[in-house]
Amino acid sequence: MADDTTKRTEALIDRLRERRQTGAAERLARTLALGAESGVLFALRETLETLLTGVEAIDPVTQTMMEELRLEVEKRLGAPGGTSPNPRG
Repeated sequence: MADDTTKRTEALIDRLRERRQTGAAERLARTLALGAESGVLFALRETLETLLTGVEAIDPVTQTMMEELRLEVEKRLGAPGGTSPNPRG
């Protein structure tokens, strides 16, 4: 996974832990630990979409961080030569 995306994901994990959203933080950490870039991007996208639902009403700043990271992942999955298996990418 691109270094910037990894750093942004780690920053989000740290923020979630600071906000005592440990379940969400651990889910993202497990996803990041998967290792293989294309698989991690798909898993990261799914994890972020799931977590957004639970966090949006609690912490708007964290919600924004998640949404920006999700959009970055979507962009990478849809890039030419990317790994998106669907017709949109």
